[in-house]
Amino acid sequence: MTHALHTRTVTPALAARLALALFALPVLMAPAAAAEGEALFRQQCGTCHSVKRDDGPRAGPSLHGVVGRKAGSAADYEYSDALRKAGITWDTATLERWLTNSNEFLPGSVMNYRQTNDTVRREIIRFLQTSAAD
Repeated sequence: MTHALHTRTVTPALAARLALALFALPVLMAPAAAAEGEALFRQQCGTCHSVKRDDGPRAGPSLHGVVGRKAGSAADYEYSDALRKAGITWDTATLERWLTNSNEFLPGSVMNYRQTNDTVRREIIRFLQTSAAD
């Protein structure tokens, strides 16, 4: 059995369509990634934290607007001295370190969380950046 090798000339119109498809792929996949981040947040964090604006604290403070917020500063929650005095602002880098190993990042904090999976951490942080924003 033999197979014939077919060649096709890539026309400018075909090249433009391929480029458009590759450009649009991340946009088309964004809802799936957001859904994955939300599912991971609910699974890993949602028992103790909410991201809704009007939700009060649970076992942990609300994470609505956490990105850009000074650690230990959300109203209506009693933080550990370590968090109140940390002098950090939550951003991608600090959230990454916190979620990797909260007690190693900030000894004396009450929350004990360790996530070794880079993808899980990134998706949770991405969810917090988009869905928990003011």
